[in-house]
Amino acid sequence: MAGLQAEDLNNEFFKNFIPETIFLVEGDVPAPIVPEVETAAPVTVTKSETIVAPAPQPKATLAIPKLPKTDAPAQPAKYNVIGENSKGVAVLVTIADEEFRKLPQLEFLNKILAAIGLQPTDVAYVNNVSGKIAVFEELQQTLQVNYILSFASRVDSNLPHEKFTLYNPVKLGNVPIVFSHALADLEHDQEKKKLLWGALQKVFK
Repeated sequence: MAGLQAEDLNNEFFKNFIPETIFLVEGDVPAPIVPEVETAAPVTVTKSETIVAPAPQPKATLAIPKLPKTDAPAQPAKYNVIGENSKGVAVLVTIADEEFRKLPQLEFLNKILAAIGLQPTDVAYVNNVSGKIAVFEELQQTLQVNYILSFASRVDSNLPHEKFTLYNPVKLGNVPIVFSHALADLEHDQEKKKLLWGALQKVFK
């Protein structure tokens, strides 16, 4: 077997490594094939620093000023009441306070009470200071009411009842009520006294 020439050796050598056909041009010197190597961009390594965020500061809250407590104004009493009221008899009037305070000593009124068997301690003197129509249900909440003698003081009620007229006793539930003129009008009027006496006799038999 004849030995391979240098040219044949080169051809055989390159066939094993480069399958493509290579052409040599006269005057050109084949440059050595250098495999391409990818180069990565230089990485700059810096010393890492740990950054600690400042702790959140609590938000300042403005204190809401507290308003001073004020007590609700007291509602004025609708009725002034004096007397022991041992028998639940309400003597209802609408008069000035100074005059009202003298009622337990008023001789004319005491005679009326004595005529139907009552003493001043048996009754409650009730002054409708508001001047408005007295409400029967409110009177019941204010004091014990078994009878009402109303001297020129109007009364209203949610209970069914007959029409209110002077000297005509009417019942509100089980409570008889007698309407009369004012005490000052009665004292010197004999006819009105007789009418009142007749009405009281029907109630206090």
